[in-house]
Amino acid sequence: MAFKQAMAAFALATTALMPVTAPLLAQDIHTVENPAALGFDPYALSLLDARLDELAAEGARPGYAAIIARGEQIAFVSEAGEADLENHTPFTVDTPVRIASMTKPVTAVAIMMLVERGEIALDDPVSDYIPAFADVRVAVSPMANEAGEIETRAPDTVMTIEHLLTHTAGLGYIFEAESDLGRLHLENTMYDGEGDLAVRVDRLASLPLYGDPGDRWMYSYGLDVAGRVIEIVSGQPLNTFFDTEIFTPLGMEATGFFYEDVSFSEDELAPLYVHDENSEMVPYEFGVPTWPSGGGGLVSTASDYIRFAMLLANGGHLGDVELMSEETFAVFASPHATGEQLGDGWDGRAFALGMDIVLPAAEGQQPAGVPGDLSWGGFFDTDFFVSPRTGTAAVIMTQIQPSQYRPEPRTLREFRPRVYASFAFD
Repeated sequence: MAFKQAMAAFALATTALMPVTAPLLAQDIHTVENPAALGFDPYALSLLDARLDELAAEGARPGYAAIIARGEQIAFVSEAGEADLENHTPFTVDTPVRIASMTKPVTAVAIMMLVERGEIALDDPVSDYIPAFADVRVAVSPMANEAGEIETRAPDTVMTIEHLLTHTAGLGYIFEAESDLGRLHLENTMYDGEGDLAVRVDRLASLPLYGDPGDRWMYSYGLDVAGRVIEIVSGQPLNTFFDTEIFTPLGMEATGFFYEDVSFSEDELAPLYVHDENSEMVPYEFGVPTWPSGGGGLVSTASDYIRFAMLLANGGHLGDVELMSEETFAVFASPHATGEQLGDGWDGRAFALGMDIVLPAAEGQQPAGVPGDLSWGGFFDTDFFVSPRTGTAAVIMTQIQPSQYRPEPRTLREFRPRVYASFAFD
């Protein structure tokens, strides 16, 4: 769709449908007629718009919705393809999708809100809040011994809240099945079985760690455990804390864990698709968690999530809403896991809290973005990044299950370089 048409529709929605609980958004966030007024190259944005149309037409993804903002104004909106291929429902900025791991930055922000209030500290031991982690053990080897058992030892370091937010706690996840330890974690994944968040976290604490806390970065359930910490410290269910402390102040009515918490019904959630062996997209059955997963359970829309992204791009505040002070945001948006912890393959990036961060390019190195930029994506190919130095926020949504037949590259590889190419400001 031509982005001027999409922008006009988005501008109408943000004024006519804005909830009265968030007047700052109704009065302060609007769409500019000319992106150049916010420092973007309109031609470069038109190329991005055309590329999304092309990818949807080729069947790379069912559809896309993308928004780019700067400061407290929308510069670009693009909608391409369909959300529901069977019923030919257009993919729009108001299409509800599973954002999976784009939940993690929200959880990290919630923790920092509690840090700012003095209710928790990043160096607090996790076991101070979840006693089950007081007895956690570390695997001596990821492979079982001759008796078929994974030998363990006591950890050399104490697992802290910061470790949870930086994936350095030693916890496992759902992507490693090469070792006996990985298979043990998969057999006991938090996403299967019965019980609320408390039960699932306690069950996780009974499994051996991959290494000593703080030793190395490994994608993990850390943010899910952090979600349980938020429940304990705040005295509220995680979904309630998110809704009252983050989503309602920002006017994010279509974001939440459960259908009773959002402004749409279950049948309005975009279908998930997967590419089959013929490279055709077919429906893929996948619901949403029945418990509040701080690591991957939220559903949202592009028009909702851009508000959260804009808050980060503006240093923790948006209009009259401030979730983090300047000082707290500086801690949030700084490297916390670097160097030896990360290992190879980070290409000019480190890890902040709940998301990665762009480092200044080394001599002779191609910049990975603007230094200080923060970003993360979701399992179903959603993506976002924010650039606090320039005040820019960019969000793109789609819904595709990874498979060996999925066309590459991932959406972030198509999206981010083209957004950066549109920057016409210093």
